[in-house]
Amino acid sequence: MRLFLIFLTAFMVWSCKSEQAETIEKVTPEQKELNEHSKILLGNRMFSHKTCILCHDVERYKKGPSIKEIMAVYREKDADIVAFLKGEAKPIVDTTPSQVAIMQENIDGFLKDISDEELEIIANYMMHVDKLYP
Repeated sequence: MRLFLIFLTAFMVWSCKSEQAETIEKVTPEQKELNEHSKILLGNRMFSHKTCILCHDVERYKKGPSIKEIMAVYREKDADIVAFLKGEAKPIVDTTPSQVAIMQENIDGFLKDISDEELEIIANYMMHVDKLYP
């Protein structure tokens, strides 16, 4: 009799938990795609969070060229900044050999840990930085 009661109790607990799980799944809202402005702001935040801002300012030269200067060159040459950040393209912005070495070190280092999606978000911000800072 005890075995039957233990089995019945376990079954009731298990069935209640599975009903709760189904309820939770049903009320989870579907995530909508971000609008363009939100994507740019997210890219701005990631640019700072991923430490790109330590070397690159929006308008002025820091340790490396400004975002506006970088993107002017990439637009002019119709080049892919994401390919460069992944280490799949050579640098095209005119900088010193020591700056290229630093950026290559970053590409081989911490940029390897940044997902393709994150790189796309950062690149989107860089492409639209002139909209935020005209």
